[in-house]
Amino acid sequence: MNPIARVAGDGALRLVTLAILFFGTFIASISPYQSLLAVEWFGFSDAQYAVIFTTGAGLSLLCALGVGAMNDRTGRRRNAARLAAGAGMAGALLAFLADARWGYLVAHLLFFPISATLFAQLFTLSRLAGSIHPAEERAGIQTVVRAAFAVPFIVVLPLWAVILGAGADLLWVYAACAVAAGATLAIFVFRWPRDGQTRWPDPGSGLGLGAALREISAPSVLVRVAALAGVMAGIQIYMILSGLILTATGRGTGDVALFAALVAGTEIPFMLVMGRPILRWGPVRLIAGAALLHAAFLTAFPLLGATPVVWLLAIVAGSAASVILTVPMLYLQDLLHRRPGAGGSLIALCNLGAQLIGAAIFAAGTALGGYALAAWIGAGVVAASGIAIAWLDRAGRPVYA
Repeated sequence: MNPIARVAGDGALRLVTLAILFFGTFIASISPYQSLLAVEWFGFSDAQYAVIFTTGAGLSLLCALGVGAMNDRTGRRRNAARLAAGAGMAGALLAFLADARWGYLVAHLLFFPISATLFAQLFTLSRLAGSIHPAEERAGIQTVVRAAFAVPFIVVLPLWAVILGAGADLLWVYAACAVAAGATLAIFVFRWPRDGQTRWPDPGSGLGLGAALREISAPSVLVRVAALAGVMAGIQIYMILSGLILTATGRGTGDVALFAALVAGTEIPFMLVMGRPILRWGPVRLIAGAALLHAAFLTAFPLLGATPVVWLLAIVAGSAASVILTVPMLYLQDLLHRRPGAGGSLIALCNLGAQLIGAAIFAAGTALGGYALAAWIGAGVVAASGIAIAWLDRAGRPVYA
């Protein structure tokens, strides 16, 4: 069956897809503006914001590891999702109503790290909900669900540009986040089946936190996470450099927005049809191929940013990103396929690694030679990481739990 039809015809998959749309709205609303809110609205310095952001990212990872292990041990995933959604709503409401620096700190260092665990939790739930369908359909189901997360970035960001351009206070971003998190919470309070009453088996593993962390931290697992983080760092480099490179060539902010929209608009249709290529070529070949394609984009981007050809590069970037943003998630979950929560924790670990690698590449490249050098260093890292994951799994993809 067509994966879109399968998702539309399954009640649990419909609910988790709707939850991902709401959570994507939360992320699309806060992520572009959290630095502006910190520095321009609440008056933190750039250095203070860097500490806040880094601390929040580290706490998010710790929360994801703990929640993943706890969910696998107990099987009480509905309660954990409600906690995370409730934390997102509480943090956003606090920041909006307090309108003070202490409210920003509490929201971003306490509530939002808890709510950030929803990303991995929702994809874990979609994997479990899809497990009752034929094996050959499951990858397609997951890529359709992942595509739903990208939709708000196309729809919500232009709306915020209009709303803020009309004079609305930036603080209203938090109000929108509270509504989105509240809608996610409502799904898990009123509609999601109770733990133990789902159509799919989800017995608790009984593993303690220490045993779960030992599975996650096995060297053979971590080396693959590191390779995938290197591949995914290309997305971080693109997000950091796209506006800087395009404006440096004389293009305006309108061109920057149009380029980003074209990349995102290319990603979604490719994601929707990703199931068949995964079955045909396998995740590892797709990841390696997409890494090489994205490396080619990063290499050409600084050279062609001022030319009309740059609009074709957006399609190249979007097609590669559609794989990089979806298939590694499936790969990581398959590494620990009997521990879906731990697999979700690997996603969080990989995302944080990609952010750190991307930031380091940007810092090194700009210090040594500028934006172009940063893009070219990024291209080398992405290509090498894609080749590394193909080499690591040359004898077949392993499963560790």
